[in-house]
Amino acid sequence: MLYALLLLLAQVEDKAPETTTKGPAGLFESPVFLILILGAMFVFIVLLPQQRRDKKQREQLLANLKKNDEVVTAGGVIGVVTSIKEGADEVTLKIDDNTRMRVLRSSIVKIIPRESSPGA
Repeated sequence: MLYALLLLLAQVEDKAPETTTKGPAGLFESPVFLILILGAMFVFIVLLPQQRRDKKQREQLLANLKKNDEVVTAGGVIGVVTSIKEGADEVTLKIDDNTRMRVLRSSIVKIIPRESSPGA
């Protein structure tokens, strides 16, 4: 009988609420919040400055475009600039001897630098 009372007492103590129960983690203690903060820092520290640099380089490339530059378009076409229409934002490229192509200025991806002549 004493043994039964001890078992009953042990069960009652297990079911009793503890005074030092820990509630759910707060917002700032959550690992998801930490990951979101690190992601936001990555975007503002790494990605945005790189996009700004790329945009400035692209604008500079298109501003420096002039006649007789050899260029590559977004479609992979290589040609020489024969004329630039400022208002229409068009560029005419000479592809072969008698082939000319009109493209948008924004489709030009790269200016190929001219190689210096071997005798110079």
